[in-house]
Amino acid sequence: MKISPILASLSMLAALSLSACKQESVEAEPIRPAQVWQTQTTIAQQTETYSGEVKARQEVDLAFRVGGKLIERSVDIGTEVKQGQILARLDDEDSKLSVNQSAAGLQASIGSLSSAQSNLGGAQGRLASSKANLIAAQAGLETAYSAVETAKSSAAAAEAAVGVAQAEVDNAQLEYNRTLKLIKQGFASQAVLDGNTQRLKSAQANLKSVQSNAAAARAQVKSAESKVASTQAQVSAAEGDVAAANANIQALNGQIKSAQAQVDSTQEQLKLVKNQSGYTNLISSVDGVVTRTLVEAGQVVAAGQAVLTVAKAGEYEVQIRVGEQAIQQAKIDTPASIRLWADSNQSLQGKIREIAPAADANRTWLVKVAVDDPQQILKLGMTATVAFSQDLSTPVTWLPPTALFQQGEQAAVWLVDANKQTQLKPIKVERYLNNGLLVSGLEPNLTVIAAGATRVHAGQQVLPVPYNGEAKPEL
Repeated sequence: MKISPILASLSMLAALSLSACKQESVEAEPIRPAQVWQTQTTIAQQTETYSGEVKARQEVDLAFRVGGKLIERSVDIGTEVKQGQILARLDDEDSKLSVNQSAAGLQASIGSLSSAQSNLGGAQGRLASSKANLIAAQAGLETAYSAVETAKSSAAAAEAAVGVAQAEVDNAQLEYNRTLKLIKQGFASQAVLDGNTQRLKSAQANLKSVQSNAAAARAQVKSAESKVASTQAQVSAAEGDVAAANANIQALNGQIKSAQAQVDSTQEQLKLVKNQSGYTNLISSVDGVVTRTLVEAGQVVAAGQAVLTVAKAGEYEVQIRVGEQAIQQAKIDTPASIRLWADSNQSLQGKIREIAPAADANRTWLVKVAVDDPQQILKLGMTATVAFSQDLSTPVTWLPPTALFQQGEQAAVWLVDANKQTQLKPIKVERYLNNGLLVSGLEPNLTVIAAGATRVHAGQQVLPVPYNGEAKPEL
């Protein structure tokens, strides 16, 4: 079938018309609503506020120094306690038994020491007696030696006298024999013979006498020498007694030293068990308030196991947690204003006392704010608001964090002009907050797209609607 040229032309014209309509529908961009924020007066001072809790500056976990069964806990949470007050007690029967056993052991050790000291006194007496006997024996030995010398001298004199007497006998005998011959020859008288006879008898009698004296002198020498030997034996025996007494004293000194060491050891043991007996009482080391109880009566606790916690009285602080941006500005001694939720009309002053060196699992840092004058209104566990104010070197304005648009390395925001069209405005982010941004480079009363900045392009026409996001300025 043939198609007429006119019909073909009409078909082409219709097709071109449809294509043109389609292009117009693509190029016509709809006006979309956009959340906007009206910039306000520039800020010269920044205030950041955090919620926290009133806590004690120092909390002490109290524990027994010995283990045992808890028979009494006399305090509960909230009880005010004084330093030195007994807060809990353990069963002390075993401790008392140990004290009694150690005391008995000490008495036995003292008895052993006294016995050893008494024995030492007796040994020292025996040593003195042995030394006296030795001195006497040594003196007797000297006397015996002297007696021997005297006896030997007397014996020598007696032996000499025997020689003289023997010579006299020999002479008298010769004279008697010569006279007897002369009488037989008629040359001597009987009277001369009688005289010689008498001389001989007298010399013989004298010889017997001096011989007897010499024998007696020799016997005296032997007796004196025997006395020396006997006295030497006495000296040796006395020296043995002295040596034995010294050895006994040395042994007793060792016993005394050992007994004294035993006494010292049992005294220390008794002191230890007495201390352990005292450790069955849990005593508060500070004035304060009980904030936790961890053990009930009847439970068995180990040494060092926390039984309860006491918050030290009078030293309160507010503990807050800050984010990664704010922690850069936190400094020790930074002033703070503190308000209690229970009484928001009263403001207390404080300053940062401590900053945690590391973040927790939520990437926040613990900051402790000391209260200058806690007064009586502060109670443990109260909720408080801590505000930090800081003068800014550059005037800034606050924006929601979703208003930020990043063009390469340049921060910017989208402004909406009087014709409700967008245009890009470079800015500088002075500080990132937990709830927004502080930026410079914007004048007051500008309209900024506050959400969806990444979906906007230059010259886009929008329908401004008020920002309804969660971020709010806290200045």
